[in-house]
Amino acid sequence: MSNAISINNSVLMGRLTRDPELRYVSGEIPVCSFKLAVARRTSGSEEKTDYIPCVAWREKAEFVNQWFSKGTLAIVIGQLTSRIWADEQGRNHIAFEILCDQVQFGETKRQRVSREAADKQAVSATDTSEELRGSIQIKTVDAANGAILSGAVFDLYRPDGIPVQQNISGTDNGAHIVGLPAGDYIITQTTAPDGYVPATRSVFATVESGMDHIFSFSQLPAAEISAHGTVQDDVQYSLPDGVSDDDTESPI
Repeated sequence: MSNAISINNSVLMGRLTRDPELRYVSGEIPVCSFKLAVARRTSGSEEKTDYIPCVAWREKAEFVNQWFSKGTLAIVIGQLTSRIWADEQGRNHIAFEILCDQVQFGETKRQRVSREAADKQAVSATDTSEELRGSIQIKTVDAANGAILSGAVFDLYRPDGIPVQQNISGTDNGAHIVGLPAGDYIITQTTAPDGYVPATRSVFATVESGMDHIFSFSQLPAAEISAHGTVQDDVQYSLPDGVSDDDTESPI
């Protein structure tokens, strides 16, 4: 191929998908690997992204490792190279990567500093958003003695009927739903513990930011209801704290 005419020159501009990885070969020669996310036009108006592996050696490797990080806009000029490697089953694979001749910034220092500050602000906003979410603990208790029961299943809905989570069973200590945006919800019990029936099927729940709310669902022994054909008059039904029920004729 030494006498053949050929051209192997690649020019790419894109952002690093993650921090570059620096290693040393032969004990002292630095090699830096990284990937660039590069947009590619398709036959239509849609754009797709390719993730191009790049390799820099020696001084260029140390430069990239010191000054570039995830999200940095970089311009790479280099040559497309290929290598063949065998996996554990002995099958050959071919890999392509760009051998960097030049690596430079694709943005000014001011643009880079502004982008990094915006990234940090976005991360901070996400963390704050998570802190502002609330949670709900749901417990099922024996109406007679207050013992915690297991085996109940619940659904969580928004007031407009849109399901948030379904088939929530939890553990022996009850179900715990975390990461809920502040707002109003409806908790509905769909399955009762063995030998019990729920005194209350659904309750209205308001979740506040950063708060962990506890709701208790009282359960009545099914044997007592079967023996009397109706719920005993002397059974005191309890609703979760903060929930009122104006219907004194029915516990549901």
